[in-house]
Amino acid sequence: MDRLGELSAFVEVARRQSFAQAAQQLGRHPSAVSRAVAALEGRLGVRLLQRTTRRVALSAAGRDYFKRCEALLAEFEGADAEVRDLGASLRGTLRVSAATGSGQTLLAPILAEFLIAHPLLSLDLQLTNRYVDLIEEGYDLALRVGALTDSRLVVRRLAPSRRILLASPAYLERHGSPRQPRQLEEHACLVLDIGAQPRRWELESGRTRAAHEVRGPMHSNNTLALLSACCGGLGIALLPEFVAEAALAAGTLRRVLPAWGSPEQAIFAVYPTARFIPAKVRAFVEFVATRLRGAAR
Repeated sequence: MDRLGELSAFVEVARRQSFAQAAQQLGRHPSAVSRAVAALEGRLGVRLLQRTTRRVALSAAGRDYFKRCEALLAEFEGADAEVRDLGASLRGTLRVSAATGSGQTLLAPILAEFLIAHPLLSLDLQLTNRYVDLIEEGYDLALRVGALTDSRLVVRRLAPSRRILLASPAYLERHGSPRQPRQLEEHACLVLDIGAQPRRWELESGRTRAAHEVRGPMHSNNTLALLSACCGGLGIALLPEFVAEAALAAGTLRRVLPAWGSPEQAIFAVYPTARFIPAKVRAFVEFVATRLRGAAR
């Protein structure tokens, strides 16, 4: 078997920790994949995979070799893709994941423009507040807001993001507006249930920082549900500014402690490193980045 075929078999087995699943992905018989990996190990004189009856795992030598082989194959695939993409229209299905709030607020209003411009392309957009493993679940990319932890992903920063304090005029008329961050502890607060300590609101104003434990009648992992409750006068919310823009412009909500907000985060596009970046992904990310930059201005 040729060396490229051996490397492809080894990388796919390492990714999936299964000869059967790797064979299915490669369109080959499991025995052929097993022979390819064995031939590679024999040529190198090193065991790359530890095999048991229940699982397959990388050896110490295999872990280092896997990273280099994966990068090498990605370069080959990328070169092929660039050649195929020259002069070609965007086509096929683009699978995108996003959180419910950011997907409905940032993506939904601009998707029609993108798809009308690329009629051979279809979009599979899945909105969920659970963590989505792009590699395992077969997504092309995701839109994410805030801190990122998965080092396997390529990350592109699209725009800044910050959470701000909000309340309805009716709530402020009934309860007054806090003048210092510590007074938030005395108010009904609507908690976005994301992160390790969602009830601990960390705020900053210039170089001054404050952190306070809040409580209130509602907490949810859905920004739009909290936005509706906040507009209805239920309490004070700490929500991403992009979610609240329309309500602020309409006067449905007002800023609370306008000099304060969460430390600045960002909106990111993330996609797997293990594969080349198809033209449809590059085009979509560039389109979203352009629209977000325009909105920021």
